[in-house]
Amino acid sequence: MEKEGLRAIATQSALFSGLSDELAELLLSASTTRQLEKGVVLFHQSDAPERFLQVVSGLVRMTQISAEGTQTTLRIMRSGDLVGCVCVLQQFPYPATATVVEEAVVLSWRSAQFLDLVKRHQAIMENTLRIVGRYTKEMVERIGDASLKNVERRIAAALLRLAAQAGRQTEDGFELQFPITRDDLAEMAGLTYFTVSRTLSLWQKQGLVSSGRQRMTVFMPDQLAEIAYGRKQTAACLRGPNSGKSMQRPI
Repeated sequence: MEKEGLRAIATQSALFSGLSDELAELLLSASTTRQLEKGVVLFHQSDAPERFLQVVSGLVRMTQISAEGTQTTLRIMRSGDLVGCVCVLQQFPYPATATVVEEAVVLSWRSAQFLDLVKRHQAIMENTLRIVGRYTKEMVERIGDASLKNVERRIAAALLRLAAQAGRQTEDGFELQFPITRDDLAEMAGLTYFTVSRTLSLWQKQGLVSSGRQRMTVFMPDQLAEIAYGRKQTAACLRGPNSGKSMQRPI
């Protein structure tokens, strides 16, 4: 990616929101740009938080392995998202593994270097804390979703979350931008493959979604939101800015 193109995309993110040109340039110049192929691991669960990362393009999957050996997909990180930010700020090991699932470009800061920038520049600190707050809110909502006894509500909530994190709007709806299986969705919803498969097959017959071998499209997000949360919700909720005009935000 050319330098100017990188700058244009990176500075649309929440981390750079409202920064002066001088401060934005300082933050950008302090970073290292990495171009990564699919399958590259940025860090492993339990690694020390040595790097603060921002996704510029592509997709990164966050997965966690439980003590029993069960893998859970926590989140899909996309353009504008910060990876490992809470760990760097609080200086505790990464609780998940970050793997590139679609060829990506990321900005990388050494932890000590970024913490120094946060201490010296209030605007960077405020932006970082705002992002951390949003991620915390999302995780609280996810815990709430996991407590739902109705499996359809849990699946609908997980599918809407995926559409917000990694969906590309098309004429038909929101197409998930990376290969995803029903196993992946089952991980996010905390349900079995068979429960998710049965529900998706029913929704496909009803025209709510399309579920192929490794592709899913959400045709009717409003109806899924009503299933998940018991209320109408417009498709605009899947397109809000992660911070800039072209970014998407999580539900």
